[in-house]
Amino acid sequence: MSAIQRERTVAFTGHRSEKLPTEQGAIRALKLRTYAAIDKAIQEGYGTFIMGACYGFDLLAAEQVLLRKQVADHIGHPKIRLIAAVPHEHQAIHWKTADRELYYDTLAQCDEVVTLNTHYRQGCFHERNRWMIDRASRLICCYDGSGGGTGYTVDYARKSGLTIINLCETEESEKKRE
Repeated sequence: MSAIQRERTVAFTGHRSEKLPTEQGAIRALKLRTYAAIDKAIQEGYGTFIMGACYGFDLLAAEQVLLRKQVADHIGHPKIRLIAAVPHEHQAIHWKTADRELYYDTLAQCDEVVTLNTHYRQGCFHERNRWMIDRASRLICCYDGSGGGTGYTVDYARKSGLTIINLCETEESEKKRE
């Protein structure tokens, strides 16, 4: 495994497909916000991106990193790396065919794949989430405020002092906080 500079690394977390928007326009808008957040991170000196390798937002974010990477390669921008943090080897075995194919296609394009466990074991997803956060200084997420693994990861990132960019927050919710 290559060395990861925490201060130049972004992690991704977000909901699975079932909790993401289903309308094409809303998905396209989420992809654009994700791409813009990645682009901003790159402009601010970030070069390594870690995704949790799950269907839904993780693979959506990875797709946007890979698109941005193509642009960077074309214009000779500094190297952008995508790392997949896989909780266990058989993670995708029961997924829908389309999700599984996207997963394996994305893993093949990653600069590095870190598999934390050979087989599923209780707590391996939280282990993967902590592994990502412990190696990053920024978290880009799509978190709607509900519990689950995404909530756990956002909470852990907050406690760890990461900068958190939540792409599920609307402009209206951001205004309410001001």
